[in-house]
Amino acid sequence: MAAILILFMLPVQVQARKLYYAEEFYLYALNLYYTNPNLERNIRFMQWALQSPFDNQVRSLALIETEHDFRRYKALFRMHVNLLIIDSYLQLATRFDKEHVYFYNLWYAEELKESFTIARYYYQVAVNYWEEAKKHAASTDEIPGRIDLDYWEDEQYLIQSGELDYGQIIDDHLHKLEERLETVENYLEQFEESNQEL
Repeated sequence: MAAILILFMLPVQVQARKLYYAEEFYLYALNLYYTNPNLERNIRFMQWALQSPFDNQVRSLALIETEHDFRRYKALFRMHVNLLIIDSYLQLATRFDKEHVYFYNLWYAEELKESFTIARYYYQVAVNYWEEAKKHAASTDEIPGRIDLDYWEDEQYLIQSGELDYGQIIDDHLHKLEERLETVENYLEQFEESNQEL
């Protein structure tokens, strides 16, 4: 009996299944407070959604009446999911970035350098998804009409008009990050030189 109880108490690894249809991307978690594993899980589900086939039009997330509607829906869907992935990567990046590096932060210069390197990676990955989002937003210009997902249509308009430009936002983050990284690296070089003199 004790052996059976122990078996029930052991941690169980659960493998997440891939998505059958793209529309199942909603399996990503909407949490009040995100942790790194939550964000990475969300990214994984949304990446799977981009690779998955679309469900029957009857089960789409919008009312689909024509083939043009369905083509526009698929392009907007891919644009929207890419934007969600960008948001998740930016949230991950900001966990490893710092707005200011004060003199007392330099006690942890090695850790800051490592943290900034991770943040840079997440920012750079987000740029790739921005390029994809722009591509899908532009492809909707070739498809007349409007689907009844106003939020996605608004995102498309903001991208096409230039009001939403994650490229510029990420470039700003990267530029400031490089300045902070340079400060940390200069400090580490000076520290090594002063140790060698001793």
